[in-house]
Amino acid sequence: MPSLARHTLPTATVLLLTGLLNACGGGGISSGAATASATAMPTTPAAPAPLTLAQVGDRLFEDTNLSASGKQACASCHVEARGHADAANSFLPLGGPDGTHQGLRSSPSIRYLDQAGAFTIDAQGRARGGLFWDGRASSRAEQARGPLFNPDEMANADVAALAVRLRALPYAADLRTAANLPATATDDQLVDAAITALVRYQTDDAKFHPFTSKFDAVQDGSATFTPQEQRGLDLFNDPQRGNCASCHDSRPVPGQARALFTNFSYHALGTPRNTSSATATANPAFFDLGLCGPQRGDLAGRTELCGQFRVPTLRNVALTAPYFHNASFATLEDVVAFYATRDLDPARWYPVVNGQVQAYSDLPAAYRANVERGAPFSRPGQAPALSAQDVSDVVAFLRTLSDGFTTGQPGS
Repeated sequence: MPSLARHTLPTATVLLLTGLLNACGGGGISSGAATASATAMPTTPAAPAPLTLAQVGDRLFEDTNLSASGKQACASCHVEARGHADAANSFLPLGGPDGTHQGLRSSPSIRYLDQAGAFTIDAQGRARGGLFWDGRASSRAEQARGPLFNPDEMANADVAALAVRLRALPYAADLRTAANLPATATDDQLVDAAITALVRYQTDDAKFHPFTSKFDAVQDGSATFTPQEQRGLDLFNDPQRGNCASCHDSRPVPGQARALFTNFSYHALGTPRNTSSATATANPAFFDLGLCGPQRGDLAGRTELCGQFRVPTLRNVALTAPYFHNASFATLEDVVAFYATRDLDPARWYPVVNGQVQAYSDLPAAYRANVERGAPFSRPGQAPALSAQDVSDVVAFLRTLSDGFTTGQPGS
């Protein structure tokens, strides 16, 4: 049989065959069909962008797997809806290796800390800066590391124990990639990377410094205070009345665009003792001396600092109850009234034993001279620096410091 490859079909025959095939749908491909076929071809989806260190830090912040008990995360003590302070009406979530340990102090908000600076004591003996209630951490990295190894909190026994938990995370590879670490990273490298990720999250994410309160809107000219809120701000700033701004700056400091409502200084306020069974001070022999210990020991000999704690920001203060380092006050109204009447009506705040008021009951007698006594702490025999109405006005102003304000809200 002759080879077909050696013969060419007549042109008429080719045209006839082509027409038959097209009519039957058997071989002709229209230009439209070719386009549809090309369009329908599957495409390979783009690979997701690798996580940044801040995004990994977000996951770590929420992850209870970093704790020895598997029950506690950074977010357990720093709840976003509560201004990144303790959960509503709680002292501290239980921690420790088995999740049964009670921590020592209330969790302060971790917002608006970027300008705190390192802890220092100036030539006049005034402490300033640092993180935690006693300033023992001089950076966000030290602050992030502390709870991870605190035996009453996340309770990792050592770096090796935490590294084991980090390697077991489903996003462990994301952490290594974001930190530019090899799969063979050492325990120290992995833990340092996790801490750096937590720092980047708190530094880069706007939720830790949003400046979205009504106060900010008023400063920007997009809202106005109610008459009561304005009275409260005036009292807040008045050095003879509320005198709050002497520690809680209501105006921006040089180099800062917005007011932080703290100057990161330290004071002994003589707050009442919290005798709840959930606190260490339920033991009458125990005293939390702040700068003098027990969580830092380098200043134990500086007796003039005993009882001093860092001034927290008042931004979001309406969300962060209970108040003070020992969670001894449940409401803002009581906090402001305490300032106004601490020394005028001490029986309202301190226990009375055998007819004697036990003033400044959360400090040993040897350190009670350290307690602040300037305005608004009125001396016995004086009129209170703030009346009951003044207290309500100041509280109304403090409520304007909560983030998340939008125009159109009641009172805006």
